Amino acid sequence: MKGIILKNQNGYFTISSEEGKVSLCRSRGTLKRKTNILVGDYVDFETDKGSEAVITHVYPRKSFLHRPPVANIDQLALVCSIRTPDLNYFLMDKMVVLSENAGIEPLIIISKSELDADGAEKAVKYYQTAGYQACAVSLKNYSGITEMHNYLSGPVIAFSGPSGVGKSSLLNDLLGIDYFISGEISRQTGRGKNTTRHAELVKSSQGYYLMDTPGYTHLDIETIDTQELSFLFRDFRPYLGKCRFNNCLHDQEPDCAVRHALETGRIQKERYDSYKRILEELKTTRRR
Repeated sequence: MKGIILKNQNGYFTISSEEGKVSLCRSRGTLKRKTNILVGDYVDFETDKGSEAVITHVYPRKSFLHRPPVANIDQLALVCSIRTPDLNYFLMDKMVVLSENAGIEPLIIISKSELDADGAEKAVKYYQTAGYQACAVSLKNYSGITEMHNYLSGPVIAFSGPSGVGKSSLLNDLLGIDYFISGEISRQTGRGKNTTRHAELVKSSQGYYLMDTPGYTHLDIETIDTQELSFLFRDFRPYLGKCRFNNCLHDQEPDCAVRHALETGRIQKERYDSYKRILEELKTTRRR
């Protein structure tokens, strides 16, 4: 029988079969010693091996996220609020890069749009111009929610972003129940308090498996190669391979097609500035 891992609690895996039946399983023998089974893994399991079901096979993963360690995410809904906490374009650009690096399609969601409708619309246009699906939403006046629903593409969708931006509230709205715990904003820092402690997939009435991931402000980009970084900027891709030098980093090299696109307005300055900051971070990491 084939299924997907919904949750792992102390080595007991909750699995949903293709027919929708939920079972509690363990991994045993060689599979347990050799395989690190993750939430999101597709597995074969048997239910006729005694008192508890047994996982017998883990299928190859099509994608992998490090934080938290989860497998086979089809879409990464990246949520940032326009206010409280204020939208950080560089942080969101960095999240998009990590999504691209993992081979997962990103969806940009600008939450709390009722606090700054013009700013939220500007942010949406910024990412749409860069080639991404984006929408502004508000649970206060329920604007943009239908558009967000139309953009969702499963079967497995993870919501991610800084704490306090409303990920859990959006997920609860999608589920129609208060399943995920919503965080509050710290008065001292103006940032959200992390409430998500473990990875878990929850099935929605639309048939999607949804996940809330821990909020964060520090993102690990050390595994990205400096030569590959520009490809992770979708709006740079039409100009790659057109520079004078094959190993151009689009920094200070002459006859750079990316910088020419920037100068002629075909690449947004803020996107290029994010690229340069990430590139410098990678160079600094390599020098350590």
